[in-house]
Amino acid sequence: MEGYKKKVEAVLFASGKFLEVNKIGEMLNLGSVGIIKGAIEELKEEYRKKDSAIEILEQGGSYRMHIKPDFIPFVKGLMTETEFDRPTISTLAIIAWKQPILQSKIVKIRGNTAYDHLKFLEEKEFIMRKPHGLTKVVKLTPKFYEYFDTNQQELAKAMPKIESDETVALAIKQMFGS
Repeated sequence: MEGYKKKVEAVLFASGKFLEVNKIGEMLNLGSVGIIKGAIEELKEEYRKKDSAIEILEQGGSYRMHIKPDFIPFVKGLMTETEFDRPTISTLAIIAWKQPILQSKIVKIRGNTAYDHLKFLEEKEFIMRKPHGLTKVVKLTPKFYEYFDTNQQELAKAMPKIESDETVALAIKQMFGS
């Protein structure tokens, strides 16, 4: 088991995202779900016992290595810069705030440059757009939640209830300066 445990640990560390047990098995060329789950449980227990800054999270049968929230401030400077510029983050914040939201409403709030942001975000698979009459409905994808290490319920709780487009635009400007 020890050899498998180290391999599972390496896969979880290197991936940086949630992986299903079957996917871990494919990567290790190991078909036994039981061995993989056992290795994960042993790793979780080891991290707990030594009070590590690292933990393994489970979400819907998938697992991910994670830095405990108390230690994130110490490593933030080491994390790579975001792949989003400020205007794109502002557009993404509006989607997170108001989703599902019509594309036309996003453009009304952010201006015509929002089309470029939406195209980029869709290409990166952070949002999905589905036709809705003459416009499109825009929603976040599972990749968004994984990337930002949150879920729909946590996001809904964290987002203030803002109704008017003008108030959303003002809040975004205050948060991101764009």
